[in-house]
Amino acid sequence: MIAGKWFITPHAVKRYQRRCNGHSKYENALGELIRLSEQAHYVKDKHPGIELWRTGKPHRLRMIVSTRREGLPQLITVLKGHDNESV
Repeated sequence: MIAGKWFITPHAVKRYQRRCNGHSKYENALGELIRLSEQAHYVKDKHPGIELWRTGKPHRLRMIVSTRREGLPQLITVLKGHDNESV
């Protein structure tokens, strides 16, 4: 779905549900991600065409965004603010 500043991939929604949101419906999780993406700020480039963005408190989520394709950037996954997962 395209809403806000990024295309939010189904994978990103599922990861958000699994890692951060519990068991809310897909549509609810997507809506939350759209809202959170509007509040996110750019942190740094992780790799060529891959950016790290972060939301503010209280969640402090890490959002991995791809700019490798034409069109809107894609939110490809969501990570908790403080875990041992890496991209």
